Amino acid sequence: MKIDLHVHTRHYSGCSGIEADELLEHAAGVGLDGLALTEHGILWPEDKLAPLREKAAEIGLLLLAGQEITCLERGRRQDFLVFGMTVSLGSLESPLELIERVHGEGGVVVAAHPFKPSRLGAGYHGVGDDIVDLAIDAVELFHPDHDRQARAKVRAAAKILNIPMTGGSDSHALYSLGYCSTRFFNPIRTEDDLVREIRAGRMEPLNGLK
Repeated sequence: MKIDLHVHTRHYSGCSGIEADELLEHAAGVGLDGLALTEHGILWPEDKLAPLREKAAEIGLLLLAGQEITCLERGRRQDFLVFGMTVSLGSLESPLELIERVHGEGGVVVAAHPFKPSRLGAGYHGVGDDIVDLAIDAVELFHPDHDRQARAKVRAAAKILNIPMTGGSDSHALYSLGYCSTRFFNPIRTEDDLVREIRAGRMEPLNGLK
């Protein structure tokens, strides 16, 4: 199954221009089997998500819910994708606090674009080299803002931590949806399935729709 694990919509991420209904049709059109809504700091309310899941299922698409959480560690922004939670987490100061809370409730934490260059100049818009000190469950390898050097750093960190790698488009506009994705070797039907397969590492990151 080919799933884009990093997608934002205008409904709960003000920086995105994607309408949910358009998202579903486009995802199926570019060959995705599923996608995860990872809004900034918020989990889609189930009463809003359920009708979308039904629409997605009608066109053979799996719709999953996650969230992208920002931690401000020593004044630096660090982003993480979280799956398997039932409540919105907002933003937290410490990635250690985030990981402890998510693991305590049975979820998983994926470092989002850890080596994405910061728009403010030096450093990263992600966890950067501190990644090797965190008990994360996976790391995003393929991302539109990860160049060859960034991907080399991710591979090195994943080897040190012995964790799997993912791909996600971080899409805020339809044109980029599915540009990076993750292929799961076993069927995924629920968020619990997703959490299990990420923990087991039964997946591979994809760059482009291949």
